[in-house]
Amino acid sequence: MAHQGHSPEAAASRVYLPMPTWSLVVPTYNRRDVLLRTLPLAFRQTVPPIQAVIVDSSDDWQVTRDAVQALAAKHPEIRLDYLQAVTPSSATQRNQGVEQAIGDIVVMIDDDSFLYPDYVERLLAVYAADTRGVLAGVNGVNVPAIPDTQATAELARKADNQEKVRGLRDRVREYRLGRWISSHILFQDMHTLFLKYEGERNLTIPQDFAHLDVTPMTFMSGHGLSIRRDIALAEPLDRSLRYYAALEDLDASYRYGRHGLLLRANDAKLHHFEVAGGRVKRRTATTFQLLNMLVFLKRNADRPQVWLAPYRRMLWRRLLSETIKDAVSHRWDFPQAKGVLGAMRAWRQVWQIPTKDLDQWYPGYQRWILDRH
Repeated sequence: MAHQGHSPEAAASRVYLPMPTWSLVVPTYNRRDVLLRTLPLAFRQTVPPIQAVIVDSSDDWQVTRDAVQALAAKHPEIRLDYLQAVTPSSATQRNQGVEQAIGDIVVMIDDDSFLYPDYVERLLAVYAADTRGVLAGVNGVNVPAIPDTQATAELARKADNQEKVRGLRDRVREYRLGRWISSHILFQDMHTLFLKYEGERNLTIPQDFAHLDVTPMTFMSGHGLSIRRDIALAEPLDRSLRYYAALEDLDASYRYGRHGLLLRANDAKLHHFEVAGGRVKRRTATTFQLLNMLVFLKRNADRPQVWLAPYRRMLWRRLLSETIKDAVSHRWDFPQAKGVLGAMRAWRQVWQIPTKDLDQWYPGYQRWILDRH
């Protein structure tokens, strides 16, 4: 975290770039009610977007489009592009939205991400301090409290339940042993979930940003990340993730780090509500998470074969982890452990597919797994 309290002389000598423009990109699927609560918060940002791109894979997408158009009519300064998804997948829908974006910065949020009023302004302030062009992307902070004072009692109750769960998790992580167990045994950390096929990134903060409350990052969460548009176009989310895009944001943001620094603006707040609608079963989600990681290794690692042994060790560690989590949560059918076993049976088939054929083959394999489960 950067230090505060710099002298007035130092502040006066800083050079700021003009505030960049930004486009909002939101993939959505069968979540009209929550989307219609999310978008007003995004439209009413203290620095509003010049454009909102909504990419909808719902069967009745036109009905939601009409409702969103009514919302957008109150903000004529914002260009609205409401698109039917070419392919129903959060990864490919994000790519479709980015290709339509016109802002300098693309802010991607989930359709259940509730932004605080100055969320994007605080992200853009970090870009404005980047006088040397070393910054690739900026993330915010997911907080327990919901910002929308007009939230229904049901939303408020669910947010309160999430806060209790996070509070317990945070108390466990106050202790060194708790942090180690959470990260290395239970895999509740991005750095253990994802095999970093290009090694560790430089996590120092250049002097340009020393006056800001920022933290360097290796990964950004897709529920509220921002990225320079040219980098988003150069590093699209994996196109083969057509049916369940687990770890899509970790892989994409890890590749964003090839182009520059990733920072978290610690004063930029949002609440990710995590609506369950439209998600696959726990067992299937776990299988896809592990197989997707193998796809990332095959596609992006310089020497994928070097990562096969660490990947197989991770499978056995995840089997222990998911068994423990299922038992602690009283899920006696052990769906997440079964998901790991499914990946153990399937990884060889994914591994033998030539990388050039993944975009064509892997979506069909995901569909086959979904149909079986």
